[in-house]
Amino acid sequence: MENEYINVPTDVGIIKIINNNHIYKPSDDSLLIIKAMLYLKGKGYNFKKIVDIGTGSGILSIAAQRIFNPEILISIDISPYAVKAAKKAVEIENKGNNIVIRCDGTLCLRGLYDLSIVNPPYLPSNDNISDEWIVRSWQEDNNHEKICLSSLISKNILILKSSLSKFDQDACLRNFNYNKMTILKENLFMEQLEVNFWYKNL
Repeated sequence: MENEYINVPTDVGIIKIINNNHIYKPSDDSLLIIKAMLYLKGKGYNFKKIVDIGTGSGILSIAAQRIFNPEILISIDISPYAVKAAKKAVEIENKGNNIVIRCDGTLCLRGLYDLSIVNPPYLPSNDNISDEWIVRSWQEDNNHEKICLSSLISKNILILKSSLSKFDQDACLRNFNYNKMTILKENLFMEQLEVNFWYKNL
């Protein structure tokens, strides 16, 4: 039933999220990003100021809190349903200083962050679905580019890339002098997912 809690098994333990049909439910892509965060932690990376762009259920924010224990963690989404669900999930977790904000991209933020975490919308349009918010959570259109550009608020970017995407994510970030390191790849039935870590040489 909608607005009940669901337990999602991850590599950082069970994460409780809200079951809401208006938001994107965590899947292989979310779990792969969590694995990538653990990889970075294992390599000695630590991030004190993190922004989770397009937070959805809030699962990646909660995982980032558990892994990096940042001083500041901002979870952002344009969907009112996602913001409400993420706030509830963060309240259940009850750890760290995680702020959930409704915002279009990162327009509401100032300053420079250490890490942007991004699981962008990358699927083709489906005109048979009337729910605007669930469609916007996964439909590529110009949403992918907007989120890619929003991630530039950070010195480092952890972002998922799908073979189903038509958007040139690599060009988007290289144009702003970021360097790419591919952390993980996973072949699914109809697509290949990869998680890339983009960084600037300071």
